[in-house]
This record gives sequence, structure tokens and C-alpha cells, in this order.
Amino acid sequence: MLEIISAILSFVGAQIIFSRTRLGESLTPWKSVGLSILIISFSIFLFTAMGSTYYLIVIVPTIICSVMVSSRYHDYLMGLQTKRAQWKESRKGVNDSL
Repeated sequence: MLEIISAILSFVGAQIIFSRTRLGESLTPWKSVGLSILIISFSIFLFTAMGSTYYLIVIVPTIICSVMVSSRYHDYLMGLQTKRAQWKESRKGVNDSL
């Protein structure tokens, strides 16, 4: 039960942190994937080194990293969509002047 509550709280907290603040804005989607791999690998190493059965050591960083990657990818796609719309508008203006 503690794992489920902690997972939900970490998901909601990460959503708030990465969508409301500009934390991680300098990361590209690929850098966020690489950082996530490092963080999750470290948490798995820590879990096995401790010989622990406390799964939150792996679950919470995995949830936070997945939210970080998805929010960075969302921001990246929204930026591409904005640039594409601006490009279409500029092309429309060029074609109208011909």
C-alpha cells in the first residue's frame, strides 16, 4: 500500500514540477532520456547493493524520470508545431506576393 501511495504522489509531484516550472527546460529530449537511464541505473545499482526489498528505491526515480522525458518530448513537439505553423505562414505570404 505504501508503494502505491508513494508512486501516485511521485507522479503527481513530478507532473506539477515539470509542467508548472521550467525545471529541465534546457534539456533536449535525448539528453533527458540519457539522464533518465543514468538515474534509473543508479537506483537499480543502489537497490541491488543494499540487498533491499524496498522497491521504492527503483519505482520513484523511474516514475519521476518518465514524467521528465514525456514533458520534454511534449515541449519539443509543441515547439516543432509552432515552427511549422510559422513556416507555413511565411510560405503563404511568399506565394501570395507572386
